[in-house]
Amino acid sequence: GTASVAVALSVLGAGLASQTEVKADNTEVKADNVGRVDVDKIREEALQQAIGGMSNVQLRNTLAGSFRRNNELEKTIQEKERDLQELRDAELNRLNEERHEHDKKEAERKALEDKLADKQEHLDGALRYINEKEAERKALEDKLADKQEHLDGALRYINEKEAERKEKEAEQKKLKEEKQISDASRQGLRRDLDASREAKKQLEAEHQKLEEQNKISEASRKGLRRDLDASREAKKQLEAEHQKLENKTNF
Repeated sequence: GTASVAVALSVLGAGLASQTEVKADNTEVKADNVGRVDVDKIREEALQQAIGGMSNVQLRNTLAGSFRRNNELEKTIQEKERDLQELRDAELNRLNEERHEHDKKEAERKALEDKLADKQEHLDGALRYINEKEAERKALEDKLADKQEHLDGALRYINEKEAERKEKEAEQKKLKEEKQISDASRQGLRRDLDASREAKKQLEAEHQKLEEQNKISEASRKGLRRDLDASREAKKQLEAEHQKLENKTNF
């Protein structure tokens, strides 16, 4: 029946099935002309005819060959499956390694980006600090220049007053010499003597005034000198701070 034919076909394997296919195909060609064909039925009949035409020896040989081919095919299939599995495993390992390497590089790239961002932030902060210090230095330089200008003007004033004082001292000395000559000679009118005495009093008063002015001038000059020294010291400190900032920038 149909079941026994199917079992026989499965056992006989590819060789006998090929023969059956040829006969069945020939039958199908004829049946196509009729227009009503049962392919499975034709193949079963062809297989039964092939088996029926065989002796027991032929059938055993055919079955033995089919078993051998089936075993070889099974072994080949298993080897191919093992090879395929090895290829799959190798490909999977390669993909995993590539993914691991990609993840590693991605992490390194992210870490590098974070490091660069942090460094850029520090650089921006350093530049802001340098700009602030540069502005402070410029303001101090302007302030020192203005103060230096005032000090120079004060020194010019002191020098002018000092020259005036020396001129008056020379004049006073001359008057004293003239008075000594006048006193030594004791000549002239009493009026001239009184005038000379009055002039002496005026000169002494002027001298006292000049001495007081001289004291004030000396004190003022000392104060200005201290201010000038302090200004120069502040300028040196500013230049040292500027040099330190430039060194940090170059680093």
